[in-house]
Amino acid sequence: MTASTYLVISLIIGRVKSLLPIFLHIEHESFSDSSKYIPMANLTSMTSNYTSLLSTESNPIQFFFTHIYLLLLVIAGCIGNGFVIIIFGQRALRTTIGTTMSVYPFLFYMAISDTMYLSVLFCLWLTNYINILHRPIICQSSLYLTYVCNFINAYYTVAFTAQRLFAVTQPIRVSYVLSWYRSRCLALCIVLIACLIYSYIPFIVGIVGGYCYSYERFRKLNAIMDIIDCLIVFLIPYMMIITMNAIILISLRRMRNNQHQLLFQTNNCQLKKFHVLTRCKASRSMTKLLLTVSTSYLIVCAPYACIHTWRLLSNDERFQTKFFKQMEHYFHLIYHISFAMNFYIYIFFGSKFRRELRRFLIKCQIKMSHYFETINVYDNDTSINPTNSLNYEQFQLIRHPTTSSIRTTGSFTIGYRWKQPQL
Repeated sequence: MTASTYLVISLIIGRVKSLLPIFLHIEHESFSDSSKYIPMANLTSMTSNYTSLLSTESNPIQFFFTHIYLLLLVIAGCIGNGFVIIIFGQRALRTTIGTTMSVYPFLFYMAISDTMYLSVLFCLWLTNYINILHRPIICQSSLYLTYVCNFINAYYTVAFTAQRLFAVTQPIRVSYVLSWYRSRCLALCIVLIACLIYSYIPFIVGIVGGYCYSYERFRKLNAIMDIIDCLIVFLIPYMMIITMNAIILISLRRMRNNQHQLLFQTNNCQLKKFHVLTRCKASRSMTKLLLTVSTSYLIVCAPYACIHTWRLLSNDERFQTKFFKQMEHYFHLIYHISFAMNFYIYIFFGSKFRRELRRFLIKCQIKMSHYFETINVYDNDTSINPTNSLNYEQFQLIRHPTTSSIRTTGSFTIGYRWKQPQL
């Protein structure tokens, strides 16, 4: 290397060293007593110390995450989830023939759950300016909602991954086992289980010293339940998703090899198997889409899940420092992306979702253009003859014949309604 290259590298290293203390800056009182705070596995764990944790006056990065990042995430996520709810909530998809319709209830209810989580995120962003979350009832309900949504997000991912695994490994039996109705029942059962598991939360948290804290007498119970929550929401689902995704990838590769072999066999039994493989090929795109969704969920959530679970399970003081808590905080902000990203994955990797979305937008465009066209016609007619007796209200061309007079000329019919002019 030349001397100028060494000089540039040394300047970059010096700049990074100067910015590192600012990036890792944290107020001393923010985590002076970490037992007071609701665990950061849940959204509003940060609300009680947001003012001190994010010193926006001296750190532009913290200002971005506090005032810009959360708001953009909420807007993008709510818009995307709204389209997902509309598309997967259509009645036409419930009667779709094939094995892919069994996953639609999970994607539909997951979008609703993610939207509810993002609504709490919006309240979290709004707390920077107005005290919303640190109030009775709102404190308990927001915490309860975030626990439930975390559970639903994890186990809906497990559920549709398990369905895709069954569809890949048992293509003959899939049409007899999987259905839209059964998936809907399973999705609602997961919601019910989540609501029951976290029903204790409203009783152990409340307003303590003006902030949303756990009560002093329930601190030990809260710490134990947080460890259990990490195991249920992070560790167990992640191991299941990783295992099932690996089996799905192996099965897809094996199916591709079997399909090439069946191309050269023509007896009746093999033709039947070839028909089965043809149907599997039709659902393979959905399998790849859901595989992308579950893998993206793991990638986005894994950093926060690992550092948070390790910090709770480990008694080592090295993992209780300000540095690790700061890293946990930023990984938690990244974790929020998992509640806003599914729509954009469907757009890029789901051809059927793109077709349904395009059809919905075209239908909306036609309705809007027809509405404005009708308004313009009415405005033009009334503006041309505002006082004439033969105005739009008195002589109105109608699109379909009614009980009014009908005049037939040649091969077409003109229907019109005559109203007696007022003198």
